[in-house]
Amino acid sequence: MSIHRFTVLIVLAGVVSSLSPSLSRSRAQAPPGFEVDSDMQPVAEGDDAAARALRSLYVPNGLSSDQAMARVVDVSPAIERTSALLLQAKGGALQAMSGLVPQLELVARYSRLNPVEQAGLTTGSDFDFQGLISQLQDPAAQQLWTGLATYEFPVLTQQIDFTAALTYSFTGSLAQALPAYRAAQKSKIAAQYQIEAENNNVAFDARQAYYDYARAEAGLAVAKFALEAAVSQRAETEALVNAGSAARVDLLRVQAQEEAARVAVEQANLGLQVAARALQALMLTDEPPSLGEDLSEPVTGIPTGTEDELQQRASQHRPDLLALRKYIEVTEHQLRSANGGRAPDLLLRAGAEYSNPNLRVVPQQDRFIATWEVSAAIRWVPNDTINAQGRSRQLQGDLQQAYADVTILEQNVRVQVAEGYHGIEAAQKAMESARLGLAAAREGYRVTREQLQAGIVNTTTLLQAQSELIRAQVDVVDSAIGLRIAKAQLLRAIGERP
Repeated sequence: MSIHRFTVLIVLAGVVSSLSPSLSRSRAQAPPGFEVDSDMQPVAEGDDAAARALRSLYVPNGLSSDQAMARVVDVSPAIERTSALLLQAKGGALQAMSGLVPQLELVARYSRLNPVEQAGLTTGSDFDFQGLISQLQDPAAQQLWTGLATYEFPVLTQQIDFTAALTYSFTGSLAQALPAYRAAQKSKIAAQYQIEAENNNVAFDARQAYYDYARAEAGLAVAKFALEAAVSQRAETEALVNAGSAARVDLLRVQAQEEAARVAVEQANLGLQVAARALQALMLTDEPPSLGEDLSEPVTGIPTGTEDELQQRASQHRPDLLALRKYIEVTEHQLRSANGGRAPDLLLRAGAEYSNPNLRVVPQQDRFIATWEVSAAIRWVPNDTINAQGRSRQLQGDLQQAYADVTILEQNVRVQVAEGYHGIEAAQKAMESARLGLAAAREGYRVTREQLQAGIVNTTTLLQAQSELIRAQVDVVDSAIGLRIAKAQLLRAIGERP
């Protein structure tokens, strides 16, 4: 939003469009003969000065707080980072689910074997088979036994092996993988709650940054008006001093106030730049923001109900609280899984082998032969039991911390709901008081100027009245913005999108 529009609309800039009556008198205070510009005439009776002051900040087709919040939520890296928790939880569930089904192992292997000494049926025996064979009378029998005595087993130096094994661990599946899978499933729910909580936090930060920018822009508008009024007052006072109607010390006071007003404009401009950069950083844009929200409009959507009712809503719907409670359930299931790892493991195994040569076949044959096996085993590794016991104690500590964290968060939520609830009441009362204060300050400034013209008061009194009027203008803007921020705080406190 261009700052120069306040230069063009100096009377309506910021929250001071309500000051046209007093400014008309400011011009009229000059020595006799000065005419009051037609555009500086008093506003009509009954016009809502506070609403006009707030509405002067509105830019048609500008950026509203809803639009700013939606943009920040869409591009926020904090939400993107939190969303990764859901992906991690899904990955953990997939890992845990793999432990619930039997483990299938498929192996294809080629082996090169070293040659070994050939052996036969009579290898290693000291018995004289040849002497006995020579005593046989039957030529056929003699030939048969000669062949058997001289037979040697084949030596194969290459093997191709295809094996498949199916293993099911009752302890690993039922006592460890099943609780781990339940923990992972609940982790997904907890991650969704955490993402929702981060969305609410980012939305609140966006609204707060937007209204901080609105407050800064209004502050610059007020500072510019104060400088314009100080310049006008100095010119009037110079005229009065030259006419002998005022002391020179009054001129010095006015000049000091003018310099202070210039410093205030620079400070307000710095504050506006900082607030604009903060909002731009959240929206990840370099485009200058503009205020497209009419702050004079009534604030709607404020949560209703008593403080106790709002506390109950927060306890039931606050996403970060629900996420922490869900993480307690996750840790409980993880603890059951760790405790299951302390028991011996009961295994069932079925395997099949298709190889050439198949080493279970004697003698070896140069062809593919299929074999199978089924087995049951109980396996206990003391190191695994000790490791599971250590993991169990760690999780017991995590669970104890989680219970404490829930209690702490519940206490913080109660405080935040109370702050939001009473903040709404205070902001509504502040808005009413600010409107009344602005009306009183305007009237006081008008009376003081008339008294100064009549010579009843000096310029110091007028400067004080002007300062009170500026403070009243700032209070009007602050109260309007404060109510909106209080609404956002209460919505976030009860777990709803600000």
